[in-house]
Amino acid sequence: MKKAVLFPGTGYTCREELFILTGRELERKGWTVVPINWSAIPFKPVRTVKEAGDMALGYAICLLKDEKLDKCDEVLFVSKSLGCISALKYSSLLNLKSRHVLLTPTREALEEISSYTDVVCAVIGIDDPLMSADELGTHGFPVMVVPGTGHSLKCDDPDTTEKITSDITAYIMRMI
Repeated sequence: MKKAVLFPGTGYTCREELFILTGRELERKGWTVVPINWSAIPFKPVRTVKEAGDMALGYAICLLKDEKLDKCDEVLFVSKSLGCISALKYSSLLNLKSRHVLLTPTREALEEISSYTDVVCAVIGIDDPLMSADELGTHGFPVMVVPGTGHSLKCDDPDTTEKITSDITAYIMRMI
């Protein structure tokens, strides 16, 4: 069995078109897709990214306890921003053999990567204020740099955003 867990960011849910389209393509390729919803977590009063990541990790542990990820033939985590932190910590804490797709990871997320972490690829907007594409590119895994976007991987024009979303999904599917 193959399971893909979608770990969104705090302001970027699994109802965003990028997660919907990626989830749909994964299902088409035989993956069982498990989207995580952070809506029960009160992120607003949290002061640090580390604290938010720890809250998300605890929530993920509770949400995924019955998914039996350790029994799967393949586990893929597709994560965005804060979700990258919790996905990387989750797989490390539970010693899961898993692969990771990192969408706009933060520096704090990259600190969670060890020599045992299998990062399939990453995606970053060229104008992401949280990390430069050059900095992300130094980590040794393939990186797609999306022109005209920042951390949201969107732009002002809906048609262009739709094309970007389609291109990112195609890239992820090629890489996995």
